[in-house]
Amino acid sequence: MGSRTADDHAKLLKELNEERIAALTRISGTLESLIAQLQQVHERISTRRDSARDRDVAAYRELHERARKYRWYLEVQREALGMRHHQILDELYVIPGPL
Repeated sequence: MGSRTADDHAKLLKELNEERIAALTRISGTLESLIAQLQQVHERISTRRDSARDRDVAAYRELHERARKYRWYLEVQREALGMRHHQILDELYVIPGPL
């Protein structure tokens, strides 16, 4: 019976790690999308001089805040997997600066 308990425990740990990895994948995908959107909006802002520019500036600020939040989520999720060094994230997920 002890062996079955150990097997069940190992299975549970495996499922938890798979879910953590899936969450990490979802978070990183969302962050990549937000960064791409930020770049697109930033380019539109630099070429517009009409009232739409104000909407784009507001959208950029909202996207920027979301990207920063998802960058933090990514760091937290990595820590849940035992990854403590996050410098690589700054290289892989470059969030454009605020306006």
